[in-house]
Amino acid sequence: MKKIYLTLGLMAGMALTSCSDFLDKTPSTSLPVDGAVTTVFDLENAVNGIGYLMSEDRMTYSAEYAIYADLRGNDFAIMDSYGQSAPIAQYSLDKNHSLLEIAYEIYYKALANVNQSLAAIENGNITNASGNEAQVNDLRGQLLAWRGLLHFDLARMFCAIPTTVNDKNAANSGLVLSNQVLPIDYKGSRSTLEETYKQITDDLTAALDYIGKKKNNGYLNYWSALALRARANLYWGKDAAALKDAEDVIAGATGYSLYTKDKYAEVWGQAYTSESLFELSITLNYNAQRNSCGYYTDAAGYPECGFNQSGELFTYLTAHPEDVRSLLIKDQTAPSYGSAAGYYPAKYPGREGSLYVNNPKIIRLSEVYLIAAEAALKTGDAAKAAGYVNTLCQNRIDGYADVASVTIDDILWQYRVELFAENQYTFCYWRNKKSVRADQASGEKDINYDDYRTILPIPQREIDYNSALVQNPGY
Repeated sequence: MKKIYLTLGLMAGMALTSCSDFLDKTPSTSLPVDGAVTTVFDLENAVNGIGYLMSEDRMTYSAEYAIYADLRGNDFAIMDSYGQSAPIAQYSLDKNHSLLEIAYEIYYKALANVNQSLAAIENGNITNASGNEAQVNDLRGQLLAWRGLLHFDLARMFCAIPTTVNDKNAANSGLVLSNQVLPIDYKGSRSTLEETYKQITDDLTAALDYIGKKKNNGYLNYWSALALRARANLYWGKDAAALKDAEDVIAGATGYSLYTKDKYAEVWGQAYTSESLFELSITLNYNAQRNSCGYYTDAAGYPECGFNQSGELFTYLTAHPEDVRSLLIKDQTAPSYGSAAGYYPAKYPGREGSLYVNNPKIIRLSEVYLIAAEAALKTGDAAKAAGYVNTLCQNRIDGYADVASVTIDDILWQYRVELFAENQYTFCYWRNKKSVRADQASGEKDINYDDYRTILPIPQREIDYNSALVQNPGY
């Protein structure tokens, strides 16, 4: 990213360390933002700063969180543990683990930036807004979409999925919401799941009134915000709304198209490809370095996300060369790789000669087709659901024959095959009250959707500071 990404990215607070004195005195939900936003240029820098924050540290979109849901299932395995992402795969993240503290802090830090920037617009502080209304509106829409996305991914980590619970209005089941500039001594309490998902979808809905529809490489636009709302509605159990959003994206998003079979294998080393509704810009200067997704999916890095060769996904891919997705197996079985030798997903090959440089595809068109299929099936239209699966598979499998209907298991399988190593697998199974198999130090075990470990604990450091916070069950 450009150097101006640092402008608000670094103003957001101190470096992230597990022993920061600052964090003993301040909750992550009210991290200070010191930079004034008074011009359109400042506002641009603010949006850039969000992208910077969410791409250069651990548990962000270019680091462990890019493959978080995959690490927790048994399609992938730790080939040689360096103790980096391994605790995620082994379900050993306890309430004092530094990865939790980093994740909780950095997402709320980004939200603090968003809120200050939105407040500058709403309070009329942008001195040159007159004559630049379209640009200010687009930036406002991007900030609102970011706020929805950041809350959504915090919820995916620290809250139950709404479709898996009996009471979405249960006290303390949601997040501490960060939807305004908060004072330095703010100590918030947790909302309900219903309130959390309403905040997420309200922000994404509000974004649509401001944000532009033109493809904007490296940035959110109307179609990515709408696709993210479709995803959030699916998790919330609003299937009809999810279907409408997904179909509106499929029908209306000009400039985007499904990857074709002849292009599929090559797109992963490229930036801003035809399916990318939103991907972050990662460069040699701004990346997660040794905690990047590329480094975890390579025998020469931290080899903690290699294919489980006895797993269903690897078995399918190696047995079906007619499926173009089988080309995304990286063979690193040479003896020179030592204990890390094995097969790895080839979705993060790096650019510019560096494994660190991969643009994470936060949402792409294939997922929207699967959202539409899942939502259509759940609203009673199995034929429509099959149509979306057929369209996707026609672009993936030589000699594919259309099917007349599909089951939820068929659709979930396509999530695994199409979106492996893209932070989908365990989330989509648990969302549908399915269990997954997990590779753990103690051996393979079923992790059911209601297992308390599917949700991360609130960092104990936050609870120690703010006694109003209620810990997740089981911790």
